Amino acid sequence: MRDFMAVARFGGRLYWRDKVALSTSVALSLGLGIGMPFLMAKLRPGDSGLLLDMHLGLLAMIMTLSALLQAAVNLSARRDQLILKRMRATGLNDREIIGGELANIAAQAALLALVVTVVLYVAAGMPTPGTPLVLVAFVVAGAAVLSLLGAAWTVAISRAELAAAVTMPWFMLAGLGAGGFGPIIQLLPSWVGTVLNLLPTGGIVEGARFAYTGEGNVLLALLNLAVWTAIGLIVLRYRFRWEPRKS
Repeated sequence: MRDFMAVARFGGRLYWRDKVALSTSVALSLGLGIGMPFLMAKLRPGDSGLLLDMHLGLLAMIMTLSALLQAAVNLSARRDQLILKRMRATGLNDREIIGGELANIAAQAALLALVVTVVLYVAAGMPTPGTPLVLVAFVVAGAAVLSLLGAAWTVAISRAELAAAVTMPWFMLAGLGAGGFGPIIQLLPSWVGTVLNLLPTGGIVEGARFAYTGEGNVLLALLNLAVWTAIGLIVLRYRFRWEPRKS
């Protein structure tokens, strides 16, 4: 556990010194997650249902951005710079290295999501969740699952320079399925929404909606996250690469 936390703290120091990460993950997440619902609250005052729907959709988007994409970018860069390989040579085991890295990223993503939620409650009049602990639980669990999937997604990334571009479809599909782009999903065939709800962000949104309104299937949301956790762990176990591909 000590080594695990040491890796997590090391990742945290690098994270807050990385100007690219701060601009893309932190600044963009806060700007998107707070700015759009706040604007909608000004344009449609009193429509708490619309504000909540937009918040949940954007919550899925910013968690994808700050957890899945950040994990894919960070671990791809560490791999290509041979940092991961050197860390293994220090005596740290694989779980401590990957787990520590992902714990840091998941913590940052969950913190961003909760900050956005609190700011919208204070500044935009968003309703409070009926069961706040359920909301926190799904945000934390969702951040962990998305971070894990970001690490698994590195198997599809040939070079660190391509990490953001290769991971961006996750961001677009998560936003479309969760309603982050507005009612565009309603213009598409119904099966598209059903398929997109199978993404891990669908489980996060379902759980968060249950926390706010008491509506939705919380067990289905938990099953969704459990299945994606299993997929991520299997990919990491059998396909994760610790060093760049040889040319």
